[in-house]
Amino acid sequence: MQNQLADNSIPDSNSNMEKSRNKCLIACPIFRKELESVLGELNQVPQINYMHYTIHNNPLRMEEELLENIAKVSATGKEVRFLVGKECNCKRDISEVVKDCGGKIPQAKNCIDMLIGEELAGELQKNRTSLMTPAWIRMINQSIADGQWSVTDARLNLGWYNKILILDTGVDSLSDEQIMEFYDLTQVEIEILAVDLSHFKTLLQELLQ
Repeated sequence: MQNQLADNSIPDSNSNMEKSRNKCLIACPIFRKELESVLGELNQVPQINYMHYTIHNNPLRMEEELLENIAKVSATGKEVRFLVGKECNCKRDISEVVKDCGGKIPQAKNCIDMLIGEELAGELQKNRTSLMTPAWIRMINQSIADGQWSVTDARLNLGWYNKILILDTGVDSLSDEQIMEFYDLTQVEIEILAVDLSHFKTLLQELLQ
């Protein structure tokens, strides 16, 4: 099963580059590989401030990282753009943080919706299916290595699912060994779905306008 989305757009390289120079993306690190791949294709050159992976499921850390990065961007005079889900866990509603600094955020509730779109994400999540990217799996492994999570935490949080569906964009693929190791960790069936970056590319083009 594959999601094939045609992308016939031809970006105006000079226009895109000039528009993006005065912008800064405060970005969730889960997108790093995909973001840098797409920006290269679009010839976009915004400043990028990546947040720390521990913002996930840590509302206080999320707010602190957002405010710290907003302060840094404001000092440069660049326009603030957010590459985070509008419903990600934050001590204060993320929409309020965005409004307070005059920034702009995609109208998507989380990173998966930003990557493939809400409609496709909703369809794929049926029957207790968890959608992840390779970066999510690497982040979970890093959390365990850093002592942020334990093996028990991982199994309790993911064991509810019938299946884990890994969305593979081709820019950050896992090896067969890494997939098997993650199965050993979670004891949940794993499948791979190839997806393209056309939805994410369109979202970024709109965000950087």
